[in-house]
Amino acid sequence: MSPSRLALLLPCLSPSACGGPVSTQVDSSGPATPELTTGDSVGPGGGSSAGSGGTDAAPAATTASDGSTGEGVKYDVAGATPPGETCEGAPAGVICANNTAIECDGDGNVVAQESCLPGLCVDMTGCVPCLAGQFRCSGPRVMSCDTSGDTPHWVDWDLCDPTLEEGCNQEFGTCEVLEPIGTNDPTGTYYLYANFEIGGDPTVYHDAGSYGDLVYVTEYLSSNVHVYKITLLDSDNDGELEPNQHPDNPDATGPVEERTLEKIETIPNIKIDDAAGFIQSEIYPIADRMYVGGAEITEYVFGAGAGTVITTAPSWTRGNGEFADPSEGLGGFSTIGYDSVGKVWYAANEAARRVFQYDAETDAWGIAFHYPNLAGWHMDGLEVVTDPNTGTPYVYVSDMTSDFIGQYRLDPDLGWVQENLFQYSESEGQDVEGMGFGALNHFWVTSGFVIYELGGGDLAEYTEPKPEG
Repeated sequence: MSPSRLALLLPCLSPSACGGPVSTQVDSSGPATPELTTGDSVGPGGGSSAGSGGTDAAPAATTASDGSTGEGVKYDVAGATPPGETCEGAPAGVICANNTAIECDGDGNVVAQESCLPGLCVDMTGCVPCLAGQFRCSGPRVMSCDTSGDTPHWVDWDLCDPTLEEGCNQEFGTCEVLEPIGTNDPTGTYYLYANFEIGGDPTVYHDAGSYGDLVYVTEYLSSNVHVYKITLLDSDNDGELEPNQHPDNPDATGPVEERTLEKIETIPNIKIDDAAGFIQSEIYPIADRMYVGGAEITEYVFGAGAGTVITTAPSWTRGNGEFADPSEGLGGFSTIGYDSVGKVWYAANEAARRVFQYDAETDAWGIAFHYPNLAGWHMDGLEVVTDPNTGTPYVYVSDMTSDFIGQYRLDPDLGWVQENLFQYSESEGQDVEGMGFGALNHFWVTSGFVIYELGGGDLAEYTEPKPEG
């Protein structure tokens, strides 16, 4: 891209920014992140619950109107698990293990340790944001690693134009029209665990989110969000709760243990975009609030009334491929997910198999990657889940009428890669209208009158903490 084109597309960040690549350090943090505050938070129904607070702290449990809680960790908002390495035989200084910086005192003792994600660990140096020769994609921005000063830092390098279907190629630091990444050949399996048919309450489900033991679903042609509590029962009477037990699961073979679904409450008057209601929205709940997609991403603190708009969907998110006519009303942010490691929003819609990435500093969106046709009519599922064992965030995608969940990872050198494609064969012809992750460390999906649960198998390798020892 020429310097003049960059100047037209991106406001100058420094006096030299309009003349080409700059060497001004860029702060990648921004206000549009779902961070919790220290102290009490307001749960669904206005109840109070103790918040743990902090940027990397695990969110506190919610408290519903009947006193039940959404306990547990939602791994796409939690920090990484330390690797448990020791300093035995290591000199004084910093060693690296699983991208964690471990400070040793020279006598075999650990002084401190810190996860370097989303940056990198360098032996005897510690955490750094980047290395010489690396590029980074942030929304539409292409950034390069400047190592000319005392501390490596990211600087603006180029700017892609998503209205021309351009996206950032992180491997080469260029803007290009992106091709689908990966294949539709499955590499792993997962299973169906529960299938709750609710009937007419609400009329039709459209989108889903989950946190702790709670599942949130939206109601078509309405402004309501319904909250349900999931309870796992020891139905095989062996004294253990086994959420992954399944007759076909070689890692946990046995009968599927019973789950119950209990209606907790209805949250009314959530902003909708058009007469279709929640058909083009998505919800992302955490401990004391939820985020709603659509024409914007809007933050609703439970019990606080009207929401706050975080960012608005650009006009180019409509059209392209299936549902190319903007009058169909299927643009904007039909699905949303949040990476708490990189502090980045992702979104998508039914218009094409494109995943969008947000740059909070400039309030701008870009195209992160395309994925191939997964045997479905169109895209209708997206969630970001951090591996609780490695701290690696993964973007998961699904088509509306297929039995696949694609797993994508942002490699620091190669850019986006398809890590796995998981498949199951028990959908009973059900659609994917909304997809969230949380309760029982599983995905929760809506389809018409039904809420169903997916997980276990090879998928569990990346979504559940490994047992100690």
